[in-house]
Amino acid sequence: MKLILRKITLIICILLSAAGANAQFDGVELGSPFDFELLLSANFGELRSNHFHAGVDFKTGGVSGKQIKCVADGYICRAKVETAGYGLALYVMHDGYMTVYGHLDRFPADVAKRVRDYQYDKERFEVDLHFQPDEFPVKRGELLAYAGNTGYSFGPHLHFEVRDTTGNELYNPLCFYKESIKDTRAPKATAVAVYPRQGGGSLFAANSSCVFKLKNGVLADTIEAWGDIAFAVEALDYMDGTSNKYGIYRTELFVDGEKYYESQMDNFSFGENKLILSSVDKGREKRDEGTFQKFFVAPNNPLRELKAGDSRGWVTIDEKRLYNVECHLVDYYGNKSVVNLVVRGDSCDIVQPANDMLLSWRKRNTINVPGASLVVPKGELFDDARLSIVNDGGLCTVSGGYASTGEDVFFHHGAELSLSAGDVPVDDKSKLYICEITEKDTAWVGGKYADGWVVGKISSQGCYAVAADTVPPVLEPVGEKSWMKNARLVFDLYDNETRVTSFRGTLNGKFVLFKYNRKDKRLTFDFKQENIRSGNHKLKVVVTDAYGNSTVFEKSIKY
Repeated sequence: MKLILRKITLIICILLSAAGANAQFDGVELGSPFDFELLLSANFGELRSNHFHAGVDFKTGGVSGKQIKCVADGYICRAKVETAGYGLALYVMHDGYMTVYGHLDRFPADVAKRVRDYQYDKERFEVDLHFQPDEFPVKRGELLAYAGNTGYSFGPHLHFEVRDTTGNELYNPLCFYKESIKDTRAPKATAVAVYPRQGGGSLFAANSSCVFKLKNGVLADTIEAWGDIAFAVEALDYMDGTSNKYGIYRTELFVDGEKYYESQMDNFSFGENKLILSSVDKGREKRDEGTFQKFFVAPNNPLRELKAGDSRGWVTIDEKRLYNVECHLVDYYGNKSVVNLVVRGDSCDIVQPANDMLLSWRKRNTINVPGASLVVPKGELFDDARLSIVNDGGLCTVSGGYASTGEDVFFHHGAELSLSAGDVPVDDKSKLYICEITEKDTAWVGGKYADGWVVGKISSQGCYAVAADTVPPVLEPVGEKSWMKNARLVFDLYDNETRVTSFRGTLNGKFVLFKYNRKDKRLTFDFKQENIRSGNHKLKVVVTDAYGNSTVFEKSIKY
């Protein structure tokens, strides 16, 4: 009897595991956030520059102001206003889970008043307010907010998330809306990257990775390899009724019918977000060579959605024969495409790399050269790596690659780079920072000066130097002649060196609420929204960048 019970328990566990991470929502039904057909502009888990997309984006016909309905009973537990990120966002607590609504055009009137009162009380635009269950209760189907384009959004839409009650675990919202959205189109792959293991594999008798372009998802040529090799695929998904492109929900790798790797994007946490730096070939992406999703797993990539067994997705080619490789791409609706590859085993001598400068991901690593130092904390590398530093006339080059694949190195949370302040011609050393120099431009990294050094955190190998920010932000009036007619003040606000960190406006010496969207670099003030009476006013706006440089605009105006 006990044996039977154990077997039943095991079967139940297997079935629950196969049902996916969203099984905990069985029986939960969410209403539509809109009263029109649901179409997506982005899906869950899509590959972004430094994170996975945390929800789905519902299209709003390209316009702001569409009414959003609450999808289930609950209460508004949080309201947030940011200059970037989600812009205006609401968080609603339900029974056992939370929903999030981002890039809003405006809040409901009662919440908007609470937010505005807080902004004036604290004299700042950005806020993060939390509410009690009895303050803003909501019912399924009632008006919740209005969709917009605030924050880091590039077109009107609703960013929608489903989280657990802690707000840290994210789940695929499509499990609630699968029947409401039509999709009969399969993903499509455009290229495949193949990596020989450094010192343990070869590709066409060499130790360099190769990219193979696909024609209609097919590679006509045979890949010649020996030893251990791994794969990555450039692909996108598509849906009915839209021209948008989406991320891939499920991927699988089979070799001669045996599964070597699989991933399925049902659930992840914010703590796992930066693992995208190891799940994608970020070096190729940074060089604009495409976004390749890996079908293998680095030793220090614990993203729970990736499953690859002991091989970690690496395929051993050790026989002189043909190996049939299949890369499966599947969307949430089961539409599937298969990339078929043929690998011919071709024995050859495998090039052995030098063992110098090998850094272990299990240890803290430090590299010191005259004028520069790099500290890589334990766990910041996703795999063992070979890194070196060359400091030439103030230009510091951190170069190398991962020991297994030769890919560019990206750090999980960042490595500490210290550069000598040297002879940078600036009297105030607090203005010094670290910048990254690429073929396209120079980008602010950050950092602070201390005891002759500028210390900052870098995210990857690259070329770095010390620079100084002594120039204040740009604050330029836009359409000044129309300000009073439109009852609205508009400025262009940006910083050419680093970043705008604060802004403050006053009328007649009293704080007034200016709004800033970092995306379009616009600072605005609305007389009517802020209930300003007609008359003569003395306007003053002060903006400051990350290194304390300020610009002041003052003008007497009549409204």
